[in-house]
Amino acid sequence: MGRKGFSAVEVMIVMVLVGVIAAIGFPRLRQGLEKQQVRSSKALIATMVATARGTAIQRGCAATLNITGDSVWVTACGVNPPAPSVTVGTKKLVGSMYNVQLSSSGPSIVYDPRGITRVFQPTTIHVISPHYRDSVMINELGRVRRQ
Repeated sequence: MGRKGFSAVEVMIVMVLVGVIAAIGFPRLRQGLEKQQVRSSKALIATMVATARGTAIQRGCAATLNITGDSVWVTACGVNPPAPSVTVGTKKLVGSMYNVQLSSSGPSIVYDPRGITRVFQPTTIHVISPHYRDSVMINELGRVRRQ
């Protein structure tokens, strides 16, 4: 009367269709995730720049945004002067969080108590992932411009 289950041919056709869909979709999904990781790291860098500027203005002393190949952090004077330089917030390990490398035109950006950089030239930070690359430019006034 009735048969139960699927034939081997039907199962094979479904398997081939699933394979074709996966072969088309997986690379696009991977590229999208990689672009999103680069965008997220750029947003984190912009947040750290704002933190450095805000700290310099709030504390009335120089604050430094430190940049290495895989991390970003802010240092400034202590809250009760004459305290030594302390880390503000936590050191963000951008490389391990987002699987990217950072390349900067300078190792650090120093903001004076007015929130303006001491070196009057823009700083460019390149965010590099295995298949995608983007950059962030920080101008002399400490404003972040995403490129």
